[in-house]
Amino acid sequence: MSGTVRVVVVGGGYAGVMAANRAAGGTPGTAPVEVVLLDPGTQFTERIRLHQVGAGGRNTAGVDWAEVLHPQVRRMQARALSIDSGNRRIRGDHGSVRFDWLVYAVGSGEQPTALLSVTNRAAAGSTREAIAGLAPGSAVTVAGAGPTGVEVASALAVARPDLLITIVAPSGLAHPVTGRHAVARRLQHLKISVEEGVVDPVTGTITSGGHSRPSAAATIWTAGLAVPSLASDSGLPVDGDGRLLVDATLTVPGHERIIGAGDAVCVTGAAGAHLRASCAAAIPMGAHAADTVLARLSGVAPSAIDIGYLAQCLDLGAGRGHLQLVHPDDAPRVVALSGRSAGWAKEQICRMTVAWLAREARRPGSFRGPTGPAVPVG
Repeated sequence: MSGTVRVVVVGGGYAGVMAANRAAGGTPGTAPVEVVLLDPGTQFTERIRLHQVGAGGRNTAGVDWAEVLHPQVRRMQARALSIDSGNRRIRGDHGSVRFDWLVYAVGSGEQPTALLSVTNRAAAGSTREAIAGLAPGSAVTVAGAGPTGVEVASALAVARPDLLITIVAPSGLAHPVTGRHAVARRLQHLKISVEEGVVDPVTGTITSGGHSRPSAAATIWTAGLAVPSLASDSGLPVDGDGRLLVDATLTVPGHERIIGAGDAVCVTGAAGAHLRASCAAAIPMGAHAADTVLARLSGVAPSAIDIGYLAQCLDLGAGRGHLQLVHPDDAPRVVALSGRSAGWAKEQICRMTVAWLAREARRPGSFRGPTGPAVPVG
């Protein structure tokens, strides 16, 4: 090969930054690699800390790009609007950029809603301001009882114990049965109510037991994520949720030069059946996406992705948490840990995610999980 090969990574989340850092250190064949990261953010966002920001317990979840990004990665502060796969160009809100290889890592965002959320830094900041303005005794509804809902409610109860907080979800707590009782006890201790019901994503109206009541003083939506429509708008193959379809090497069928990683990607077949939207999946997927590009540039067949999980963990506020050991396919084991020890473990995990990205920026190719390319926790 001759000339510079340009790898453009769309999206600066956990998957995108890992992919950019890893690709920046690659020197396949004789062609130098230029890596461009296309992202509208002014900082890298620690998305797994946004619940703390929204609740008012943390000022920011932003990290300077220089801390996590390889110095040879060229960052373009722009949002991708369309992908022209035939001409290998990406049109953004600040012009267009050519690519030889594209890593699609746009992540996920909130479902359409007029309510508060903690999906991104701007949304978390707005939620923080709204919560700060509430009078003591005000009612707050957290729509959704998944991990984000439980973490938001717990952080809020610690930061504002004077509020009346209720988690509303169709089936109550969604955590694995082996840990549900421990989580429920912690929520009870924090005086957080859990109610079976449905929250209207526009008005915040609550329907429970066949009856409806007006929205609370504040409603925080955590009941689902959606992916950007960039792939479908660009004519690329997507699943029913709009996620980019990729094979086990993370390559888009029929588009060999487009590789996908992270929340906005659906890995077809057995290799991706257990993968869920999480930084635990996004980081190793980003590494594998870069490996696929570098392998093809070197004339080597890329390998199939093979990652698994070790644990799920929750931040339950005030240094307490819950850690549930799981099988590689994410099915829960019988062993779980709760309390301060689990809270400490959760905090170490949050720190490790940034440390992994920073280490890959300094030494591309260094990221390895304890079971191969897998991240140990999520």
